[in-house]
Amino acid sequence: MRWIVAGVAAVAALGVTGTIMLTGGSTPTPTAGDQTVERATSGEVTAKGTVQPITTQNLSFSISGTVSSVSVKAGDTVTKGQELARIDQSDAKEAVASAEDDLADAKAALSAVQASASASPSACATTAAARPSTSGGSGASGSSTSSTGTGGTGGGSATTCGSAKTGQSQNYIASILSAKQSVNTKTAALAKAERELSGTVITAPVAGKVLTVSIKVGDTAKSNVISIGVVSTMVVKASFSEADVVSLTMGQSATVTLPGHDGEFTAKITEIAQTGVTSSNLVTYSVVLTFDTVPDGILIGQSANVTVSAS
Repeated sequence: MRWIVAGVAAVAALGVTGTIMLTGGSTPTPTAGDQTVERATSGEVTAKGTVQPITTQNLSFSISGTVSSVSVKAGDTVTKGQELARIDQSDAKEAVASAEDDLADAKAALSAVQASASASPSACATTAAARPSTSGGSGASGSSTSSTGTGGTGGGSATTCGSAKTGQSQNYIASILSAKQSVNTKTAALAKAERELSGTVITAPVAGKVLTVSIKVGDTAKSNVISIGVVSTMVVKASFSEADVVSLTMGQSATVTLPGHDGEFTAKITEIAQTGVTSSNLVTYSVVLTFDTVPDGILIGQSANVTVSAS
């Protein structure tokens, strides 16, 4: 009897054990809280970027020369039209003066050609004045002879007169065209010399902040010697993966955090690159976000963390 009771107890124990093992092996049902966290995570995309001016312009001298003055340094705030640097202007000024003299000579030559053409007597007028009159003859025969002679001489004079006029006209036109062409050429040369003179000075094309200055007095002029950024509007240029960029749209709001700055700053997407960049088999797309309000003390080139709620 004891054995039977023990056996029943053992079977009962096995049943309990089996129930515990089954329950322990099942997958837990997710809670409502777990599902909310998952949606929040999947509904945001993040990226890293850098702070930049909305526009940067690299400035150069238009001609070669020796730098004679540099008026700014990196970090300076400049106004539109402000002089930033210049090179020695001696040669450029001399070239302008020479071009002005050449143009004056060309204009004088044109005036002389025009004056000589209007002052020269006609070859026809000279011939007519020198020819004797034949109108004094009498009698029928005389009249006939005179008429015939006049007719013959008149025909020759008309031909000579026409040829002379044609020759004079052609010479005049050729001289005028040559003189006008010279004036046009000298005018263009003066314009070029004046452009080169103005190119000896670099002025700020926009108001902004000087980002870099790569020259000093005594250097030979080169390309991209000064760069200016328009810092009144600052942006973050960030790189998003190809999987994330498809969820972004123009005008979409974002938050930006900056090292050394407390809190978050709002921004909007203002540009999305249409072409990706591949690096180490990873494709990314450049996205520009413009701050709604530029944070105080923001630094050009500093890192930024961007968070966008995916649409």
